[in-house]
This record gives sequence, C-alpha cells and structure tokens, in this order.
Amino acid sequence: MSTTQQAARLSLVISFFVLALKFIAYFQTSSAAILSDAIETITNVVTAVVAVVVLRYALAPADEEHPYGHGKLEYFSAAFEGGIILFAALAIIFESIRSLVLGNEIQNLNTGLFYILIASFINAAAGLYIRSIGRKQNSEALKASGAHLLADVKTTAGIIVGLLLYKLTGLKWIDPLIGVLVGLWLAYESVQIIKNNVGGLLDQTDLTSVGHLSEKIEKHLTPEIIDIHNLRIIRSGSFHHIDAHLVVPQFLEIHLVHELIHQ
Repeated sequence: MSTTQQAARLSLVISFFVLALKFIAYFQTSSAAILSDAIETITNVVTAVVAVVVLRYALAPADEEHPYGHGKLEYFSAAFEGGIILFAALAIIFESIRSLVLGNEIQNLNTGLFYILIASFINAAAGLYIRSIGRKQNSEALKASGAHLLADVKTTAGIIVGLLLYKLTGLKWIDPLIGVLVGLWLAYESVQIIKNNVGGLLDQTDLTSVGHLSEKIEKHLTPEIIDIHNLRIIRSGSFHHIDAHLVVPQFLEIHLVHELIHQ
C-alpha cells in the first residue's frame, strides 16, 4: 500500500472518531453551534471515503484506454469534497436559523467543551500530517482532505470562543449565531475548493508548475540547444506530461538530439 493510500485511510479512521466525539458533545449540550461542527465532520467522513476509493484508481499506471493515466480522478475527488462541504454549509445555516427562531437551551456546557477540545487537537495533528503527505506526493485529494481538517479546527476554535461568550453573558442568541457564521465560512471554503479543482479538470494553466519546470530546464541547457518554445504541461494527479518544441542545429545527428531531450 502506498503512502498516499495509507494517509487517506488514516484520514477516514480519524474522521469517524472525531465525528463520534462531536456528536457526544452535541447530545450532552443540545448546542446548535456544536451541531454545526458535527455536521461539518460528517463531510470529513464522506470525503475521506471518496478519497480512499479514488486514490486506489488514481495511482494506477497508464493503460491503452487512459494513456495519460488516471490522476484526473484526484481533481474529481477534491471538487466533490467541495460540493459536499457546500451542502453541509447550507444545512448548518438552515438548522442554526431554525434554532435562533425557536430558541434553544444549552446544558452541560463544560462537558461539551471538553469533548470538542479533544476532537480539535486530533483534527489539527491529522490535518497537518495529511496535508504534508499530500504536498510530498503531489496529491490533490490528500491536500484537500488536509485543508478541510485544518479548516474544521478553525471553525471549532471559533465555536469554543462563542460558547465561552455564551457562558459568560448568558445570551441565548450567541449559540445559533455562531452556527450561521460557521455555515457561511464553510460555504466560502467550499467555493474555493471547487474553483481550484475545476481548473485542474479543465487543464487550466498552472503558472507554478511552469515556473518549476523552467528552472529545471535552465539548469540543463547546453550550447547545442538553440531554443525551447511552445512549452505546455498536462498534469494528471502526481504525473506531469510535458510537451515542447526543441530547436537544435540542423547538422546535429538524431541520436544526439534524443540524448539532449532526455537530459
């Protein structure tokens, strides 16, 4: 099993555990804010399952039917994750507004805070690890999963601050208001994830990759190479397919040209 697949499975296991902690916190408190946090974690579980399945196929080598490999599936996984987060954000906003209108009484707040604090620490450690693996392996699915876990930590931190304000002031509207703010924040995050990965599916120009490739080419230039132009890159997951025109002297033998290309 590859490092990428191991990280995806770790993300799935942790998401289940964190989800359990947050729902325990919700059942203890009946807090709309904690419920919104738990709903977000449901999306972590769903997207972790998708990442495990997708990465199994995305890492498969190229074949006759897919000469560029299967790496594009990672963009699909990340974009799908963005869609799931957007759906969760709308559900959180709806539930929080309902709680704001109907009213809600929070109970056992200290116990609830204890559980979501533990969940937040676990998410932070897992998010940093999975994001680092995603960057090392150039995996969009893992980078999206890691970013989502870290975003979850930020929203949980905001919820904790809001609940502490509720505890100090006793103002009941603070709890559902936090839920609405969490929903809006997640909606923004989801749109960014969808936007970035739809660009990958459509082979949008990636200036960062072009810049890195240009640096590598500069290091390997030789006097025999007159010019390199029409440089293009198609990225398929962690694989990069490069197309360019290499201009060399007319008298250069073809086997030497092949050596220059490989260099």
